[in-house]
Amino acid sequence: MFGYVSFAQLSTAIRSQLYTIPKDVDLIVGIPRSGMVPAYQIGLFLNRLVCDIDGFLLDGAISHGHTRKLGVSLTSLRQARHILLVDDSIATGGSMQKALARIKDSGYAGRISTCAAIVAPSHKSSVDVSFITMPQPRLFEWNAFHHACVENACFDLDGVLCVDPTAHDNDDGPRYEKWLANAIPLFRPTLRIGHIVSARLEKYRSLTEDWLAANNISYGQLHLVDLPSKAERIRLGAHCAHKIRVYRETGATMFYESNLGQAQEIATGSGKPVLCIDDMTMVMPGASHIAATAKSALWRLRAPLGLAKGWVKQQLRSSRTPVSGS
Repeated sequence: MFGYVSFAQLSTAIRSQLYTIPKDVDLIVGIPRSGMVPAYQIGLFLNRLVCDIDGFLLDGAISHGHTRKLGVSLTSLRQARHILLVDDSIATGGSMQKALARIKDSGYAGRISTCAAIVAPSHKSSVDVSFITMPQPRLFEWNAFHHACVENACFDLDGVLCVDPTAHDNDDGPRYEKWLANAIPLFRPTLRIGHIVSARLEKYRSLTEDWLAANNISYGQLHLVDLPSKAERIRLGAHCAHKIRVYRETGATMFYESNLGQAQEIATGSGKPVLCIDDMTMVMPGASHIAATAKSALWRLRAPLGLAKGWVKQQLRSSRTPVSGS
């Protein structure tokens, strides 16, 4: 089962533990690309300049907005006396060590503190600063559509790979067929999707396959609902039953679902986690979405109390989202 961190959780964890960052840090240096996510959050919270490692090594131009005055003013990047070298996570520690070696080999004589926002328990001591301790496997909001788990995952279609149809377009007739052919893409996974699981009807398979091909979305199998009409699908309540069955039978390890209500039902029915795209939260199987995600925040993230409380509040707000979509 995957541990999960969203942008919101990451921001909350950093904000609640800013005191762990040395007070004399005067420049934040991120390791591209994912390391720039926590690097900019830290830089904004501390009101410090932020750059990537290549910009620092080249002593590139300093640029920042003029809305507020910086906490530390630098005339050049390498003038910084104490830098915080930041990555989003540590798996083996290799990326951090390579980045650290590059800076030291450049002749930089200042102090370097290392930071990985998310660390495995076995690598917590590998960096000076971290905010979330989480064992592998793990998934982050910023890599969710490009993570290796995509290849063994089930993906909802409408609301995930493309925008949802409007009520006007979703007439199970000519307007819907036109919409299917011209649906606007939403998220495009980098890797081959294991299974696309949609409540679309089998009679629209050809139009759906054509759209997927036209948008260069690679996948293993396309699972649609074998019923004659939208009305019959609604009468039988086939949306979630279809998705739960495929999720269980395929042995997939993750389901990407657009709608929170359906995500809850799929998680409960399958006994497996569901990533809800509407609010980018991980819905865990259990008695309720709120209870499961609260438990996940307290146990899986092992975060400070402030993060856990913020996470529960976020889920209480999310639980008010009405159920809709396909």
